[in-house]
Amino acid sequence: MAFYADVIDDYDIVFVQEIRDASQTAFPRLCQLLEGYQCAASSRAGRSTSKEQYGVIYRDGIVVEGWTDYNPDPQDRWERPPLEVVFDAHGYTFTAYNIHTKPDDVKTELQYLEATVSNVGDVIVLGDLNADCDYYDAEREPEFDGWVWTVGDDEDTTVSQTNCAYDRIIANSDTSSKVWRSGIYKDGITSGVSDHYLVWVELRTE
Repeated sequence: MAFYADVIDDYDIVFVQEIRDASQTAFPRLCQLLEGYQCAASSRAGRSTSKEQYGVIYRDGIVVEGWTDYNPDPQDRWERPPLEVVFDAHGYTFTAYNIHTKPDDVKTELQYLEATVSNVGDVIVLGDLNADCDYYDAEREPEFDGWVWTVGDDEDTTVSQTNCAYDRIIANSDTSSKVWRSGIYKDGITSGVSDHYLVWVELRTE
């Protein structure tokens, strides 16, 4: 928890995935370590007994103007339906869609996501998309074509010995012009901390 908090407080907005704590106490405990931040979590989602939540952590002064939790999804399109959050960061408004796709259904779930996502204004899609290696070929598949994939196909976002860019941040054309820097945070992240590295993007809005 202390390691997570130390890393998170370098960022303005953070999405946390795979929160599986059935008691729903772990994420609030993390948030208690983060002075100057607000936290919110999605509903618990998953077709099996294993449920997951998305957590959102954002610095004081940033306002959540919209919150759409697509779980439960009447059409059962995703294992873990996306979370849509609209942020106002000191006058700059953008929408983020966060999702953890099912590895065996990446293409189908991304197709459904692309059909759901609004491409109006500044929009970002992010999360563990499992969009690489045996699950998905982002270079050849058409989903979110024309968007900027800030994490390249040749990157590695996993702590294990696999070399896969599962975790992605995808920006539409309006947002891509504001992408200043992006990267993968690996310092100190071992298998005892997480099985994925942290992917990040920095936007220049002025």
